[in-house]
Amino acid sequence: MVDHEWTPLQKEVISGLSAGCITTLVVHPLDLLKVRLQLSATSAQKVHYGPFAVIKEIIHSSANTGRSRSKVINELYRGLSINLFGNAIAWGVYFGLYGVMKDLIYKAVEKPGQSQFQGVSNDHKINSLIYLSAGASSGLMTAILTNPIWVIKTRIMSTSKGVQGAYTSIYNGVQQLLRKEGLRGLWKGLVPALFGVSQGALYFTVYDTLKQRKLRRKRESGQNIHLTNLETIEITSLGKMISVTLVYPFQLLKSNLQSFKANEQKFRLFPLVKLIIANDGFAGLYKGLSTNLLRAIPSTCITFCVYENLKHRL
Repeated sequence: MVDHEWTPLQKEVISGLSAGCITTLVVHPLDLLKVRLQLSATSAQKVHYGPFAVIKEIIHSSANTGRSRSKVINELYRGLSINLFGNAIAWGVYFGLYGVMKDLIYKAVEKPGQSQFQGVSNDHKINSLIYLSAGASSGLMTAILTNPIWVIKTRIMSTSKGVQGAYTSIYNGVQQLLRKEGLRGLWKGLVPALFGVSQGALYFTVYDTLKQRKLRRKRESGQNIHLTNLETIEITSLGKMISVTLVYPFQLLKSNLQSFKANEQKFRLFPLVKLIIANDGFAGLYKGLSTNLLRAIPSTCITFCVYENLKHRL
């Protein structure tokens, strides 16, 4: 019996989908805290609003029901289904496009006469500029395709289920949004989302550049040419810390433009920036950064450990 041989593109997509699903399940509560902290940036009354205040609110709202413990868990995992769906799709699309774009850009720049599709086999020949270009172009396409998912996700995760006007499900959210705001509502926050793509591009540039350096050293010393989990975690943590911190304000602006409040108060990008700075100074643009790093670094480590190991074994 002959084993099925996966193509490089299939490996990228399967590994990306699996990694996205597993990561989302593990860190979803931190994602919910991050969203609620980001949305507090537009409220002058919530200048000192922190992670513990969010948890306190969830516990307080849960105490009004007879099943407080299960209610707390339900609230911490509110929006899990759309977060799971969105991250699985986004990572699958991103990894698939990233693998293709690296190869296409490499051939266009380095090997214009080469016509055979080699997938990710050219990685050891690729420089940082190609990684940056591939990451940026893949991120832009992924952001445009998945923006409607993130609008619904932000609104579901920003409110408790019992709050008046809250979306009770993905279907209910889509229905309400289309009825009240039309198709344009599905692409709210797209502009900062497109600028925020630079985070992924920067991350992949750092990650793949450091990864190829480590693999080159292993190859030269005759070692097994595969990253260990510890090496993946080391590279991932450094890349994520740098990239997230540099472009975090775009994430915060995107969340606020996608919120219920954005529709009620007709938020626009530049007036929104002014409002946040007026409430809390420039520090307001980094509201929830520590929680985001606490979520982003371990979640990306999980994602890339799953991704690298699965791709290696497929």
